[in-house]
Amino acid sequence: MVYNSDASEIDTSAAEAFEKFLVPTIFGPWSKVMVNHAEAKVGDSLLDVGCGSGAAARYAKSIVGKFGSVSAIDLNEGMIAFAQMLDKNNEIDWQKGDVTDMPYKDQSFNIVAGNQLLQFLPDKDKGLKEMKRVLKQGGKLALTIYCPKNKNPAHEAIAKALENNGVASKAVTHPFSFGDPILIGDLIQKAGFRDISVVRKQMDSYFNSAEHFIESLAAGGPSSRHALEQLDSSGLKKLKAEVTKSLTEFVDPNKGLRVITTANLALATA
Repeated sequence: MVYNSDASEIDTSAAEAFEKFLVPTIFGPWSKVMVNHAEAKVGDSLLDVGCGSGAAARYAKSIVGKFGSVSAIDLNEGMIAFAQMLDKNNEIDWQKGDVTDMPYKDQSFNIVAGNQLLQFLPDKDKGLKEMKRVLKQGGKLALTIYCPKNKNPAHEAIAKALENNGVASKAVTHPFSFGDPILIGDLIQKAGFRDISVVRKQMDSYFNSAEHFIESLAAGGPSSRHALEQLDSSGLKKLKAEVTKSLTEFVDPNKGLRVITTANLALATA
């Protein structure tokens, strides 16, 4: 069942900004890595958990084809409404819902994939058990979870600059708060999965400048924008100057600012 709601009554501005600024540069490429890591193929049934604006779901649909199926679920109504708007041919089943209590039957999918979701679940164990419930026996779980912030230097620089300017940086650092691969593997095993692997991968994205990167997070970052909004215009200008200085070594004269994102790719079998 496709999610039904009057999109005109739902605020999709945050989802639109996320799709415009961060999906092409960071979240889209990571979504492809995750789906490829799960070895999705023609005919598979895949569920994108915490789908956001649907980058992974759309990419997966291009792989599984007309004989496969893709479903996607997210708790954020604006994200789901906008994702459905992008799905021009209504090829994906969109659901607004909680990943810890999903509206799917047992053993419905070959693959469950979640890009940067696990660290945000208040009850990670319950969420993982729910993912296992909807997976067919022998099906695959594929997750990406950011490594600690020191492995993601551009985000770390913004967090430090926020603290230096009297603003709590938790909104920026929280996505990087569950980066221990051993803890990730243990938690997945506890939920009943087997054949678990957790590998680290680094990706480079490029923004015109440090200022452009900050502005992109301020516009479209689901977590970061709330922290950056705490600064007035002079405070934001000061932060931009501080971050620009601290990231000088990552500037390529031809490509712009190199933004490194490093994540753990977890793969397991139900």
